[in-house]
Parts: sequence; structure tokens; C-alpha cells
Amino acid sequence: MHVQLLPFDGDRHWSLIHKWIEAPHVARWWGDPGEILLELQQHDPNHQAMITAAGQPVGFLCWQTPSQEELQAAGLADLPKDLIDVDIMLGEAEALGKGIAPQALRCLFEQLKNQGVTLVGLAGAIANGRAMKAYQKAGLMPFRDFFENGEWYRYFTVSLL
Repeated sequence: MHVQLLPFDGDRHWSLIHKWIEAPHVARWWGDPGEILLELQQHDPNHQAMITAAGQPVGFLCWQTPSQEELQAAGLADLPKDLIDVDIMLGEAEALGKGIAPQALRCLFEQLKNQGVTLVGLAGAIANGRAMKAYQKAGLMPFRDFFENGEWYRYFTVSLL
């Protein structure tokens, strides 16, 4: 299946994001939909992308440089300061389990590499086995497990060098 990243357009895409964050398969891992929507609306639109599969929007990516406070809270303060942290959401339930997330992540990694980024990371709940497999298929390697907000997470990294 052909997977692409398209520039995020708030006028066209916020309604989809809103729908997705309320879907049970997303809300379980992303948390309170109201809080998440507020956080995403404050995110730099140039660091967001829509994931399409066969031309249809199925998910969302965003990326940022985490603050030192965020890294310390997760016990990850030893990560390099130039790390780019990624969040990924497959909003359409029928897109799950089809290899779309690893393809989308590899597309983003290529884009970030072309911008000079050398290290990318992301966290996922260990209980989300599907995500754990997808991250490894995308080439990410486990860095460290950490406990936050009542849940165990695994942080993954990949060098783009």
C-alpha cells in the first residue's frame, strides 16, 4: 500500500484529528481527547503531517525537540539535546496492522535526515504491542523503559546518520 506524508492543513484536517482522538483505539493510548487536542493545536504546523494510504488520510504525525524538563520527568535526561521526538497516530481503525505506521515513520525519517536531523526518538506504552512491533519495523531500537502517569513506556531511538 502506498503511504505518503502530506503537509498538515488545520482548516482541512482538524475535524479528522478531533474524530480520531476520540476513537477508542486512539484514546486508550493518547489520553484525554480534550487535553490532547489543545496540545496539538499549540504545536508548530510545520512539524505536523497527515499520513495517507492509497490517497486517503489515515493518521497523523508530529515532531518536536523535547524540553529538558520533559526528558527529566521521564528519566531520559541523558538523551542528546538535538533529539527530535515523534508522536504518531493511526486514526482509522482499518489502517491498523497493515504496515502503514512503519512506512510513515520511515518517510518522516527520510525527510528529517534531509533537514540535517541525526537522531529521532519516540515513546510508546509497552502494553501497546502493535505499536512496539511497528516501531521496531521502522528501524527504531529500544533505548530505555520508563514509568509515567501510571503506565510503563519504552523509548526508542534511531540514528539517521
